[in-house]
Amino acid sequence: MASLQLQCSMLSLTPRVPQVSRVEVRSRKKVVCAVQKIDYRPPSSRTAATELDYLENWSTVVPDTLLLQDIEKIEAPKAATVSSAVLGGILRNPAGLQEYKIAIANAINYDVCQAKTGAAKLACEIDKATVNIGALFSRQVEGRVSTEVDPRLAYDTEAIMTRAQGLLKNYEEMGISRDRILLRVPGTFEGIQAAKELEAQGIQTHIILVYSFVQATAAAQAGVSVIQPNIGRVDDWFHKYPGVIRDPKGPREDSGFLSDVNPGVRMAARMYNYCQKYHPKTKVMVSGLRKAKDALALAGVDYLVVGPKVLATLSETPTLQGYNDGLTTLPGDDEYYSPRLSPEAAKEADFEEFELEPVTKQIFEEGLGLAGVSLLKQGVQGLVDDIERLEPFFKNLSVGQE
Repeated sequence: MASLQLQCSMLSLTPRVPQVSRVEVRSRKKVVCAVQKIDYRPPSSRTAATELDYLENWSTVVPDTLLLQDIEKIEAPKAATVSSAVLGGILRNPAGLQEYKIAIANAINYDVCQAKTGAAKLACEIDKATVNIGALFSRQVEGRVSTEVDPRLAYDTEAIMTRAQGLLKNYEEMGISRDRILLRVPGTFEGIQAAKELEAQGIQTHIILVYSFVQATAAAQAGVSVIQPNIGRVDDWFHKYPGVIRDPKGPREDSGFLSDVNPGVRMAARMYNYCQKYHPKTKVMVSGLRKAKDALALAGVDYLVVGPKVLATLSETPTLQGYNDGLTTLPGDDEYYSPRLSPEAAKEADFEEFELEPVTKQIFEEGLGLAGVSLLKQGVQGLVDDIERLEPFFKNLSVGQE
């Protein structure tokens, strides 16, 4: 019975919930799993056979992929993103993906868009195509679909709000409820202010291009649903500028000392602790994970966006949990397999007085720092480039419909 209990409990891992065992009841025709609370789990019943299993005990792992079917062999998709980059990837695919291509082409015939001309018509078609693809994705995932608001509006609060409301209206016309949608907005000061107004209307927002702690505090104070720090790009920036001190409280780095501090990982951990302690509505979704050890260092954060290579490494790397004699454990086993981040630990985190002040535009701009200013500018421009590369496809599709 003990082995049956282990096998069945491995099917029910969910982050940060009390552990349960499942007892199998076998008959000749079927197997039934019944949930039963237990107070004690011997070491032999622990259920983290791989590093991916371990992570999924504490965080929601979101596969990072252009199209959902690219990752299904390793991990079932839980959420999805639709953006200009995703639309471009579909349209540039030489074969297949017909269902998606038809959904994009159908946007050209949308009567609301046909009543417009010029740039307004083109923007309408792209928004409609974005929603069409998002609606398809919503049928393939149990979680929410993060939907891009035109990044060219990143510094215009009112324009972001207008386009976001239009996207949501399109979704509702297709029968997709607003609780399934996150509206994806760049982490500029203006973008965060737009998100604040949208959240006040009951519209969920997702702040991206987050590279500094002040962006997280501003977004959390605004009541956004999700913030997404990209730790990989932060780490890349510090590698590009090795003279910049990674750890102000650590040893000097200007005399040949090479710091092993990953500033992106440390930044994401502080963001999680801040949000959990002061603004628990706001969830932290960490992306840009280049190495498995970075993902493991952030176990316990709300969401981890993991690419195929790291995901494969995690799924193929065994742990010793659940594979001992049931009488002894490794030294420090309990500590090693505890989450690095948790709501309880966040309550003990310390923050400077100025970090708790309301974030004004001046505080925001001063707090971005060299890395934040550079990376935010590059990030917005990268998204703008994506949508501008997409526009010729829609112009060609419109000509083909004439």
